[in-house]
Amino acid sequence: MRTDINSGGRATTKYIRLDTRKCEACWKCMEACSKNVFGRINLPWHKHAVIVRSNNCTGCFKCMKACEYNAISKIQTTEHNDNSRKKRSDFRFIINLSLLLIGFVVVFSGFLIQFSYHVGHHGMIDMNKMVYGISYSGWTMIHKILIILISFLVVCHVSQHWKWYKTVVVKRLIAKNKQVITLSVIFLIVALTGYLSWFIDLAGNAPIVRKTFLEIHDKVAIVFFIYLFLHVTKRLKWFINAYKRTGNIR
Repeated sequence: MRTDINSGGRATTKYIRLDTRKCEACWKCMEACSKNVFGRINLPWHKHAVIVRSNNCTGCFKCMKACEYNAISKIQTTEHNDNSRKKRSDFRFIINLSLLLIGFVVVFSGFLIQFSYHVGHHGMIDMNKMVYGISYSGWTMIHKILIILISFLVVCHVSQHWKWYKTVVVKRLIAKNKQVITLSVIFLIVALTGYLSWFIDLAGNAPIVRKTFLEIHDKVAIVFFIYLFLHVTKRLKWFINAYKRTGNIR
């Protein structure tokens, strides 16, 4: 009786499946394969091809075409592709959800700093004032860390949608997607003005320039919050469906 796995051989590679019950030991698969994937069992009472070097298989399917007995078949990769798509979808959901949550925390900490310390103080910030048990320096440090984190997430988000951005620009579809493009540009302005004011502060030079960048940063951040809220509201259904697809809701 023939078996699918014998003498150290196996029945499959990543691309093909060998049914030894159908094999008639014509050895044409061995002749067609240039990668030495196949071996043979050639006993008087037991003859058939066997896969001995599965890692060598490149999926050229020459062996399958050479076999006249349909002993070699192509492995269907639908399940593998479905799993890959699910992993990509789950990763995209995690990035987008993290971006959403951290984005609103960034906005909250930024508004807190702006309205609790900057507005109405004419540049004289009360460094000892505590808001929710955290001082000004503590809130600014939290805000800076969150900006670094959200910048990383935005890079991941844009890389996931890079083909979309490229298509919008190449096909001149900016007018039809102006809300997303505007949000992207506003975020870039908010991030750059925030980083520039931070770097100027670290250098200890040009305090007037730093305050100018901070003023731009604070004002544009308000517009950013509005566009972010509209962007999330428009895609709320996607977030719900994506959350369900992750398997967290049964």
